[in-house]
Amino acid sequence: MSYSLAFWSGGDALDPQQSYETMNEGRRLDGVDEVSSGDVETALGSLPDWRREGNFLFPPGPVVDEDPAFDVYVGEQMVEITGYSAEGEQMNAIIDALSPLGLRLYDPQTGERFG
Repeated sequence: MSYSLAFWSGGDALDPQQSYETMNEGRRLDGVDEVSSGDVETALGSLPDWRREGNFLFPPGPVVDEDPAFDVYVGEQMVEITGYSAEGEQMNAIIDALSPLGLRLYDPQTGERFG
């Protein structure tokens, strides 16, 4: 089972679901800030004992059939991370790592934007 988390900065007056769909299609949105891929990579790289293989990020602990894993996409204005067989504490670690960058969390499954 997969679960996605999206992060972006700005666009607070915009509808979050519409914003997510627009950026997910690769279109730019006025009022949404650029994402610094270097800052995102540094933040994710600071997660203790996590390892990166290409687009995938693996939490510490045993990996069975490539699970749990996180597929990381860093776009121009949005970061989307999709977890596979992930636990809540692993998702929270990613949220905590990206929060200092000023990227607000959007949960596409619930339609809620946080922070």
